Amino acid sequence: MTEEPREISLIKRNLRLVKRVFLGKKNPPLFLKIIAIAATVWSLLNILVIAGLLFLLLVSPQVAVLEELNEIDQKFYVSYIGLHLIAIFGVMLMWRRNLMGFYIFTFVNLLMPFWLSFFLPVFTFNIYWMIPTSSFIILFGVNWMVFKKEIKKEGNDE
Repeated sequence: MTEEPREISLIKRNLRLVKRVFLGKKNPPLFLKIIAIAATVWSLLNILVIAGLLFLLLVSPQVAVLEELNEIDQKFYVSYIGLHLIAIFGVMLMWRRNLMGFYIFTFVNLLMPFWLSFFLPVFTFNIYWMIPTSSFIILFGVNWMVFKKEIKKEGNDE
């Protein structure tokens, strides 16, 4: 009685490969999973909002509500989406337990609240954008401190 090997569908196999490439072999600790998912969702929501605003500005620039937003160069919107994509890349690296992801994520998130200032003649700063930025950086920093202690424990146990 020999069992025939099951055929795995092409889509399922490719999805597994993509998951392995992006997320790596090992699953991260639960705390890291939660903050990584939250940071990714936050960045994806920002990407959707900024892309929606850019679409509205391109489709109907004469709407009175969008007059103030029309003063901002369209390069801002594209570059802001790029910053969030880089932040998601940093989260993916942290998911794989790569410390470089933390540095990328931190740099990009510290840059984001000031990003509009590069495109306007007047310096603007919104303190409310620092709340998610600082909270994610603090949470990821706490995770790395705990992760370093776990590595030291594993090294002492061997």
